[in-house]
Amino acid sequence: MAASPLPPIHRLRPDLFYGWYVVAAAFVLGFISVGIGFYGQTVFLDGLIHEKGWSKAGVSGASTLFFTMTGVSGVAVGRAVDRWGSRKMLVAGALTMATALLWLGGISTPAELYVVYALLAASFAMSAAIPLSGLVNRWFLRQRSRAMSFAQTGVSVGGLVLVPIATELIATSGFRSATTMLAVLVLAVAIPIAILVVRDAPEPYGLEPDDGHDPALPPPAAAPHQEHLWRARDAVRTRTFVLMAASFAAILLCQTGVAVHHLHLLRQHMSTSQAAFGAAAIPLGSIIGRLISGAVADRIEKRLVASALFAIQAAAILALSFAAQPIALLGTSLLFGLTIGAVFMLQGLLTADLFGLRSYGTVFGSLNLVTGIGGGLGPLVIGLLADATGGYSGALRWVVVLAPLAAFAVARVEPPQPPAAPR
Repeated sequence: MAASPLPPIHRLRPDLFYGWYVVAAAFVLGFISVGIGFYGQTVFLDGLIHEKGWSKAGVSGASTLFFTMTGVSGVAVGRAVDRWGSRKMLVAGALTMATALLWLGGISTPAELYVVYALLAASFAMSAAIPLSGLVNRWFLRQRSRAMSFAQTGVSVGGLVLVPIATELIATSGFRSATTMLAVLVLAVAIPIAILVVRDAPEPYGLEPDDGHDPALPPPAAAPHQEHLWRARDAVRTRTFVLMAASFAAILLCQTGVAVHHLHLLRQHMSTSQAAFGAAAIPLGSIIGRLISGAVADRIEKRLVASALFAIQAAAILALSFAAQPIALLGTSLLFGLTIGAVFMLQGLLTADLFGLRSYGTVFGSLNLVTGIGGGLGPLVIGLLADATGGYSGALRWVVVLAPLAAFAVARVEPPQPPAAPR
């Protein structure tokens, strides 16, 4: 069968491996989907508390629903990606996210917020981690961590750019106008990129992963656990899956809880403009941390890289709980940010290494369900603890104990043993 022609954009640099165009597309799509869907949570929470007068716990519960429903939706999204590829999911996710944002701007009751957040969660599952990481994993092998770090840097840049912009829009134009503008951004940018640039795999175009570049990094030898076609029910029974699910669920509970409440925490010690600047310290640190992790994760065991990041995040959260002055708050926020993006990246990279690409969407979707529930509990747990203890300091000190346990668990992850074939 003749190879299909590459998209016209390839003519800009015909000598450049098309996988790097895919990385650039994933960068932009992550900028939009995660910049709004994940980093936007802290902006939406702060805006709803101040504009609507709703309680921390009530709004935090909607964020908990968002992250939980992201995990639930991810199971179906993962199977769809394995079957139909990432491109169709990305288009559907962009359309759904724009719809949810338009609806979000017009809500009038906390109950309606929960319905909108469920829809926003489904759109996030269709347009973020599972389809984007699956896309990059299929185009790269030797340079997978490097390519993933570049692609997912868009996630951090999205937070760095969109958090202060959305915060300012809400302050100057109101909540509804801000969410409408974000919806227009999704429709105008994400859909054309997904249709015109994204392609699901190199093989239909007569290409191989990496296109043979960087021979200094030999392709890893295929192993039985990577070649096996894993069913979700077999994968979730392995010790590997249990350790990964427990460790990432615990660290994401800490990470997501802090990230969602971060802007509101800063506003208790700073002006609105200073807090918006401080909130940008997390995505800025995320860019640096992800690029460093991507540079070393192709050469060092990824489970050890993850364990080190978990330990650093524990130190950052503990330090943040004691910080009160602007300089201290900015420094601890930056340290926390160094770990936040790389943790998400390593969850996908470890899944690809341990369970292979044939079942990547299915296994990662199942893992994302568990870790999504863990991450989803974070905003609610911190919101409840903050209300109960009279502030964020005590809440952070309670939840941070989970991070060292997660670091210990992820360091013990080993390749799974495929189930024996039936006789």
